[in-house]
Amino acid sequence: MMDIQNIAALSGKLEALGFEHLGYLLLKKISFRLQNFWLVSKANHLNSDLNFHLFLQRNSVTNNYELLYYDAILKVCSEANEQLINGIDIGEIKTAMAKIDWKNAFDLTIAKNSSVNEKSEWRKEEDVELVIEKLERLEKSENGKSIATSLKLEFWAGLPYQDLFGNIAPVKNKYEISQRFYCATGQPDISVDEAYRFLQNRLLEKQILLRKKQLENSEVADDAVDSQPSSGSSLLKKKRISGKRNTKKQHQ
Repeated sequence: MMDIQNIAALSGKLEALGFEHLGYLLLKKISFRLQNFWLVSKANHLNSDLNFHLFLQRNSVTNNYELLYYDAILKVCSEANEQLINGIDIGEIKTAMAKIDWKNAFDLTIAKNSSVNEKSEWRKEEDVELVIEKLERLEKSENGKSIATSLKLEFWAGLPYQDLFGNIAPVKNKYEISQRFYCATGQPDISVDEAYRFLQNRLLEKQILLRKKQLENSEVADDAVDSQPSSGSSLLKKKRISGKRNTKKQHQ
């Protein structure tokens, strides 16, 4: 039987860290007697989107479930000129994915007696196919692949998409700042607020380094332009060379 005391203690720990409303999802996962599993949590912290992937595992000695670590991902707004990738408008595909009932789409146990010749019966499936086609086009470039993956994880988290696509490994996205925080026994745990401050500091550091690199590249480009001979001096040099050749011909 399930150890309700262990579940209650673990749920209390998650809530103390800042992961609220995960108690029931934790109970459902444990009911499958998994050796380990992930919990996914989303939050909006000071207008910033945060995703958390929590990894829990059953202790082979005590048989209790424990939180080993969690990954915190801070979403960074992309540049406006990069909203169109491989001909796909990121805003449009995100809106299209939000309109689809993905829980129903991934439920392959539903059977209908209606005819497939009736277009009204497969309009929803047509919308799904259009989104999948756009995701495939996005994945043709490295940057597009990372965005397509993040969209799948955003809209498909907690759904049985693995039957069709297998496990989707997160791709490092230049619009994300991530860090893994371990929950070692006897050591103080990192709360959601602390993780957010750490990621914000990482983001600030990244932005400062980017501005410094852009400044250095600009200075190098300016030096290269200054080092090039002007068009006037180049023409003068050509005239001098031409004059020397004419003088030699006259002496011959």
